[in-house]
Amino acid sequence: MGADYKSEKEQRCCPYCDEEIMVADSPYCQACGITMFYCPKCRKPFPRENKICPHCGAEIRG
Repeated sequence: MGADYKSEKEQRCCPYCDEEIMVADSPYCQACGITMFYCPKCRKPFPRENKICPHCGAEIRG
């Protein structure tokens, strides 16, 4: 498991409450109930006010 497991877990945390997202690609965080936004390039969750993905740097439009 090691570092790969840790980085995978970090990728699946809510950007608002930092709780682990239990269902991958869920439309909302199960812990805080906020609507989730996912990067179209790397599919990681990010805060909806971001215009650039903090994980991969992709520009978010719309």
